[in-house]
Amino acid sequence: MTAFTNLIGPSVAASYDLSSWESLTDVGGGNGILLSHILKAHKSLRGVLADVPHVLERARQRGYLSGDLASRASMQSCNFFETIPTGTRAYLMKSIIHDWDDDQSLQILANCRRAVPADGALLLVELGLAEPNQPSGGKIIDLFMLVLTGGRERTPDEYRSLLARAGFRLNRVVPTGSDFVILEALPV
Repeated sequence: MTAFTNLIGPSVAASYDLSSWESLTDVGGGNGILLSHILKAHKSLRGVLADVPHVLERARQRGYLSGDLASRASMQSCNFFETIPTGTRAYLMKSIIHDWDDDQSLQILANCRRAVPADGALLLVELGLAEPNQPSGGKIIDLFMLVLTGGRERTPDEYRSLLARAGFRLNRVVPTGSDFVILEALPV
C-alpha cells in the first residue's frame, strides 16, 4: 500500500485544492505517505495522521512526516469504527470504504459525520468505476474486494446513496489523472 500510495500521491495532491480547507485529517492514513505528498503540495495546510497506535508507531519510524513537515503534521490515535478525532475542517480517507460492506462503511461514515464540522468536508479517494460494459481496472479490484474482504468498489451513484445515509451530500467527483477519484462529500 505504501509503494502504491507513493505512486498516486502526487496526482491526488495536485488534482484538488486541499489548502482551501486549512486543516486535514487523514483517517486510516497508515505510514503517512499520502499526507506527506499533500502537505508538500499545499504549504499552508496543517495535517493530522489518524490511525491505530501500532500503525502510528510505524509511521513515526518511517518518518514521512518529519523534517520540514514536522511543524505542520501531527499524529492522533483513531479506530474509525469507534470514533474519529475532531479538530480539522477536512477529513480524507484513501481506499478505506472499499474494504467494507455497506453496513460497516456506514458505521465509518457516520463516525466521520460526527467529526466533520458544518463548514468542512469528507474526501474519499477511491477507484473510479467506468460505466457498464466499459473496461476498468476498478472492476477487477471489485472482484478481489468481494472475495477477499467482503468490501466492494462502488460507482459515484452508489457512494452518493451511502453518503446520504450517513448525513453527507456528494458534492462532486474530482478525477486525479489515475484510476482514482476524489469524492467530495459535504455535511447536510
